[in-house]
Amino acid sequence: MSNLAEAIYFTDVPYLEELLSCLPIDPTDKEDVNTYLKNITDSVLINYSNEQYQFAYFGLHLLYMTYIYFSVRKVSLILPDRYKDAVVFAKPYYRQKLDFNNLESTFDYSLVAEKELPNIFKIIDLDNGQIRKIGDLVGNRDDMAHANGKILIPNEKSFYTAANEIFDSVKNIHNRMDEQIRNWFKDFLLRFCNKGFEEYGDDITDIIKEQMIQGFNLSVQELLVCNEMSVRTLATENPSFRNDLNKFKKELKEYCTEQGYVD
Repeated sequence: MSNLAEAIYFTDVPYLEELLSCLPIDPTDKEDVNTYLKNITDSVLINYSNEQYQFAYFGLHLLYMTYIYFSVRKVSLILPDRYKDAVVFAKPYYRQKLDFNNLESTFDYSLVAEKELPNIFKIIDLDNGQIRKIGDLVGNRDDMAHANGKILIPNEKSFYTAANEIFDSVKNIHNRMDEQIRNWFKDFLLRFCNKGFEEYGDDITDIIKEQMIQGFNLSVQELLVCNEMSVRTLATENPSFRNDLNKFKKELKEYCTEQGYVD
């Protein structure tokens, strides 16, 4: 963090810490996402500490759109068939070329109109009102981005209200993603029990870090969904996997505790 940004903490900026907990913990992508997110976060902290609330909001919105892109990417991996049907109606900007089924980077989604891309969330049953809300937030940001001489977020109170709207949208998407993450984790556990990660030996911690956090770009909140998920039904359906399932969940809980994600 830059020296200027060190003067203010994440928790001092409304909803910043909560939003960051929904972004990938240690993202892997063609782009240098860690540096990108760090620079944006520094910008939010510096602008907020200098009472430049509208410009702090721009940074918060960039984090929000990054969350949207990574969530869509996860949907594409969890529900590939439905995703392929959905992207038929998602057109890239004029003269832009984009293969939705073979992205080079998660940020390739930036080539799609920001008000159209969220329609893909229909396949995880995000309701139309929440999808429109994403478009409204994009529209509000665009209004601020024009050189119109107006400051639409002039004070801390209006920043709080605008930040609350962003995080409310994130919470709604996260709630709809909950079931998808659980389904993904169920398949992941079955793969583990079927010796799908033999190259790691007994090192479950490395599997968590490299295959879940880096390989699937899980956020803290998504990792906690996995941590909280019961394996009782899986163990009942697959009695021979019971020990491996319990061992993995035990290691996952210990990892989350060590990282400070749970008490």
